[in-house]
Amino acid sequence: MAAARPGIMSHRKVTSSNPVEADIYPVVARHLEAQGFQVKGEVCGCDLVAVKGDEIVVAELKITFNIKLLYQAVRRLMITPIVYAVIFKPKTRQKMSYWQMMKSLCRRLNIGLLVVDGDKVLTIAEPGPFAGKVMPRQKGKVLREFNGRKVAQNVGGITGQKLQTAYLEAAIHISVLLKKHRELKTTELVEMGASERASKILYHNHYGWFQKTGRGQYRLKAGASRTIAAQNPEIWGYYEKLNM
Repeated sequence: MAAARPGIMSHRKVTSSNPVEADIYPVVARHLEAQGFQVKGEVCGCDLVAVKGDEIVVAELKITFNIKLLYQAVRRLMITPIVYAVIFKPKTRQKMSYWQMMKSLCRRLNIGLLVVDGDKVLTIAEPGPFAGKVMPRQKGKVLREFNGRKVAQNVGGITGQKLQTAYLEAAIHISVLLKKHRELKTTELVEMGASERASKILYHNHYGWFQKTGRGQYRLKAGASRTIAAQNPEIWGYYEKLNM
């Protein structure tokens, strides 16, 4: 990402009079997608995760620069060395020392800093060389969740709303297949493209949608397909078209 000079920031105002963290997400998502990344929100607690080949970017979003933002960003270094803290551009003009302070602090913590100004993303600091170790287990967990979600609905930074998960999406995919074929064995579901975790999802039946009809064989409970489709129309529609 090309660095931007803090002193030449434009003064466009945020469109929302009461901005929230979720307002930052689409701007940063478009910024990263323009660079060839695939972007998803709220992945294993990360506000935003972007993936391009072997490169993983994690961003934590906050309205203002604060200690909680820095703490969350530093924790994400367990996943990838490319971590950004992201804030809105302050409404009032700040002295150069303010920007230098933030830039210096982020560099010492080996994280980057992005500022959202209207529909633009300005780079204040790039992530520094990370001397610590990325934890493969944490990285793998994030990638499994990221890759397991084909329908990206979550908005990063949002609170108080139901989040889409790879587990939910896998259960819906299984439901679509069961609706079409009435009864299937777990091995048949996997052969048709369902999650390799199908047997566990059906056994635990977390959402109460499934009914066992034999050894390793299941069907949907009566009326379940209507409920699932109504509650998750985009995911249901995606897998219904996929399995026509």
